[in-house]
Amino acid sequence: MPSSNQGALQFVPLIQVSPDDNSTLVSTPAACTSPPPVHTSVSFHCYTPSDITDAYGVTELHASGITGAGQTIVIVDSYGSPTALHDLQFFSTTFGLPAPDLTIVNPTGTPAFSNAQLGIQLGWGEETSLDLQWAHAIAPDAKLVLIEANPAETEGVQGFPSIFAGEQYAVTHYPGSVMSQSFAVTEQSFCGGSVLATTCAASINQIAHFERVYQQAVTNHVTVLGSSGDSGTANVEFGAGVHFAPNIPFPTVNWPSSDPLVTSAGGTWLQFGWTWNPANPTDLSYTTTPGRRTEVVWNEPFLPAATGGGRSAQFSTPSFQSGISSSTLQGARGLPDLSWNAAVDGGVLVYTSFPGVRVGWHIIGGTSASSPQLAGLIALANQERHSLGKQSIGYLNPVLYTLPSGDFNDIVPQTFNGITIGDNALFESGIPGMPTTAGWDLTTGFGSPIAGSFVSDLAAKP
Repeated sequence: MPSSNQGALQFVPLIQVSPDDNSTLVSTPAACTSPPPVHTSVSFHCYTPSDITDAYGVTELHASGITGAGQTIVIVDSYGSPTALHDLQFFSTTFGLPAPDLTIVNPTGTPAFSNAQLGIQLGWGEETSLDLQWAHAIAPDAKLVLIEANPAETEGVQGFPSIFAGEQYAVTHYPGSVMSQSFAVTEQSFCGGSVLATTCAASINQIAHFERVYQQAVTNHVTVLGSSGDSGTANVEFGAGVHFAPNIPFPTVNWPSSDPLVTSAGGTWLQFGWTWNPANPTDLSYTTTPGRRTEVVWNEPFLPAATGGGRSAQFSTPSFQSGISSSTLQGARGLPDLSWNAAVDGGVLVYTSFPGVRVGWHIIGGTSASSPQLAGLIALANQERHSLGKQSIGYLNPVLYTLPSGDFNDIVPQTFNGITIGDNALFESGIPGMPTTAGWDLTTGFGSPIAGSFVSDLAAKP
């Protein structure tokens, strides 16, 4: 039975926002200068849609007419944003993208921003803006559906009721779509305060509610993605009734990303046109390197933040991972499955205008950035499949693990001025991380997709 502590359990948005450091700007060129209204950052680099589409090979797909036309991307968030459509339109106009087609669904009533919950809602507002704008950047002609859950979900007899209702609605009303979940909770959070348990049978009762939705997604050819996390292997147990509890003292992963029916989206650190050149792990110094592309596992010690990844305590090794070494998985479901840029130094530009946050452009990262952009990429593949008379790819994992290695940028350890980035141990957490290795690993999965061949090979599958 659920414990009395479980009422405090909540999903959290997996978002990392760059601090405003423009007040220290002197004569040196800024690492980032946004479009109007101009915002600068001395140290943190930023990317526009064309930067990201160029870096991953999406630009060529767009040029060939593969833009997500006829496809639907579902974004699921708590609260949403009161300025979601306006901000998405501003983003689109600024970067010359097609006018967005956005439908907002409120499964349990329209959320209202209030002073009492403003702190919680601001994070979700930024999350919503990131999700919509960057799914649109990758698949600019896809329809967007925003599920705004209300109120903040809490665990109870029916699971997380508003998120649950919204996802049920989405998989029923939008068959063949792609759904992005940029939120998570540590698997051990379901254990009702037993943080030292490496597994918790009671969690299955709560997970089962969502499992039914994910099974329906399989039936309806809906691809479901989930962000793997922003704290490496160091996560807290949100079920203990507090949000800022100490880390669980052993490596953990996040759910729903850990569910085998969900494609887990991990994070990389893309350095495009510049290269980190630190004097120490918390130094943001860099060298301008025009035309150079470097991509490593997402682990930024100066934040600190790192991609989630590791072995599930709730799910055993699924059949689609049978080709992964048993010494790596140790009988568990391993995650993530694949990755995309999640860095903050090298974050994406997001526009917001809702109350409580500076109006204008923000540099945002986190595996919350990975999931909606990967959802956009799957929408591109679905467009190509439909042009060939095929259904949407739907349940992705069994197909993903049959793709050739050449469809991915393999992420391996790299050293920057004597500092090696080669695992997802959160800086100074004391929790061991998982190593980044050649081939599939527990920090980046297969790595980041090379858009052209990835989409082509998904389209060619039966």
